[in-house]
Amino acid sequence: MATKTRFSISMDPVLHAAVKKSSEALGLDVSAYVTAAVRRQMAEDEVVARRFAAIDAAIAATDSAPVPPGASVDITDEDVAAVRAGMAQALAAPEEHAA
Repeated sequence: MATKTRFSISMDPVLHAAVKKSSEALGLDVSAYVTAAVRRQMAEDEVVARRFAAIDAAIAATDSAPVPPGASVDITDEDVAAVRAGMAQALAAPEEHAA
C-alpha cells in the first residue's frame, strides 16, 4: 500500500456535516470521499486548461508582439466580435472541438 500524507483542511461546520453525511451514505470515509472529489475537480480543471490552451497561447503571442508604430490601440467592433468568437469556441462542448 502506498504511503499517504495527512493534512488538514478547514470548512464551514454546515458543509462539514453535509460532507460527512454524503460520504456515509456512499459507504466511504470522509477522506476517501474528499479525495474522490479532489480527483474529479483536477480532471475538470485539466479539461478547462486544454480548452483554453490555444486561446492562452494566442493571448501570450499578442501580448509579446510589439505595437506597430502608428497603430491604433482602440478596441473596434471587429475586436469584440473576435473575442466573442474565441470565447464561444472555448466554451463549446468538447465534441464540437473534435478534429
